Amino acid sequence: MARTIVGSIILCLVVFATGGAIAFVKYRMIEAQVNAPPPPEMPESVVLASAIPTSVRQEAVSIGTVLAPQSIRLRSELVGIVESIAMVSGSIVEPNDLLVQFDTSVEKAQLQSAMASKKIADSTFRRTKEAAQVNASTQLELEQSEAAVSQANAEVLRLEAVIRKKTLRAPFRARVGLFDIHPGQYLQEGTEIVMLQGIDSFVNVDFAMPQQVADELRPGDKISLRTSSENILAHITAIDSQADRLTRGVKARARVDNPPMSMQPNDSVRVQMEYGAPIEGVLIPSSALRRAPSGAYVYAADSGEKGDLRARQQEVIAGRTVGDNVVVISGLAAGQRVVADGSFKLREGSLLMDSNVAAVDLQKAGTQP
Repeated sequence: MARTIVGSIILCLVVFATGGAIAFVKYRMIEAQVNAPPPPEMPESVVLASAIPTSVRQEAVSIGTVLAPQSIRLRSELVGIVESIAMVSGSIVEPNDLLVQFDTSVEKAQLQSAMASKKIADSTFRRTKEAAQVNASTQLELEQSEAAVSQANAEVLRLEAVIRKKTLRAPFRARVGLFDIHPGQYLQEGTEIVMLQGIDSFVNVDFAMPQQVADELRPGDKISLRTSSENILAHITAIDSQADRLTRGVKARARVDNPPMSMQPNDSVRVQMEYGAPIEGVLIPSSALRRAPSGAYVYAADSGEKGDLRARQQEVIAGRTVGDNVVVISGLAAGQRVVADGSFKLREGSLLMDSNVAAVDLQKAGTQP
């Protein structure tokens, strides 16, 4: 019994000693961590770029509509039955090419009758005039025969005009649109037949611009048009005489010489207009510009107390975009370095490492013998 009690006491002492040893070790470890020096600051790898001085004008953007130099919506002027169709959808027709022929058999028969009546009236007038010269007819008979000639001539001209109106021809060089008429079809007066879009060495683009832009631009000024595939240069040919009552914008028309085949009538294009006096600024990559509720800013790379690079948040005023770059009008000096890539992971005072410089140093080290 005594031996059992002694064994239990010894076991308890061992357990307490082990726990105290573990607690002592943990305490020393915590004390070592508290008294240990802070770990070295790790720099953030970024790409730096220098602000390049530039001079730009203000820019406005609008949406324009492409218009053919000439276009008409061909309609039937008279009622009639379609006799033949000479045009094909999507084809190009030249001036005076036959498009649609209406049935003119009745008008042609009436024209022959009118021409016969005209011949008789001419003959009657000639004989009456000869008789009047020898006082064989009265002045009234001469005037009546002369009036009959005029009426006969007018009837011939009327029927010829009707035949011409039932023979539809192309008024200018154009591309034929889609149509849905067929030979033998009866068309009412004013029925739409087809749309003709004129083809020339140029096209027009109509667009609207704000009042402050219209005050600066004049006919002859250059603008840039952006399509889905390319930039096209155009020049303004006319500016409307009044502003729109609702939008207060002013409409204008520009001309595009030798347009690409992809530019079709009624296509939309992006119109870029430069206006005003040149503004001095600096050019930086668009990726360097960051925006916040308080405004736009960049991270400038400044030299620290130990000669290292530190990030400093710097507010700027951004202007227009030029390709992959943006123009900063105010807040940044020419030649100042900014973080062009990697600014999303920075904060005020972050240690920086230019990855471009590091890559150059690695290349030099690899070329050494």
